[in-house]
Amino acid sequence: MARRPTAVEIARANAAAKKAGGGGGAGLNKGVVLMILAALVPFSLPTVALVFVTMLPTFVAWATEKGNGQNKYAWLCVGGVNFAGVVPYLFSLWFGVHTLDEAFHMLTDAGVLMVAYGCAGAGWMIYTAMPPMVASYLSMTSERRVANLRAAQKKLVEDWGDDVAKKAPT
Repeated sequence: MARRPTAVEIARANAAAKKAGGGGGAGLNKGVVLMILAALVPFSLPTVALVFVTMLPTFVAWATEKGNGQNKYAWLCVGGVNFAGVVPYLFSLWFGVHTLDEAFHMLTDAGVLMVAYGCAGAGWMIYTAMPPMVASYLSMTSERRVANLRAAQKKLVEDWGDDVAKKAPT
């Protein structure tokens, strides 16, 4: 009969597959994203110019984030809040005068850049503040669950005697 692989052997095989490029992640290749952006330039140059300059913090977070392909969330957090700050100006450009001159006029307005980059900063703050908050919430709920289980165990011992709490033979 064939021997079953151990957990260590399975983990090593998975790590080797990821190194070989078979990680199976759903992330897009950075080259593909850049090619799509380059294809959009001739059709909507004012929009691309405004998005490129105002979304620079997102592009930097995306390009510099470390970690494996499945655990890259900084650029999503920063990008979502950054894009929320850019959307009003995009709508103003789209439903107003959609020219390159108007886009550059917006980009030279300090208020536009302050809102866009300030929102990106808020995204970074959310990204750094959420893990400790979630960890403390999970810790509190785990402690409460342990307390409830201990109370239930105490009630069982009171109802059934000390034999209930003894370890069963294996």
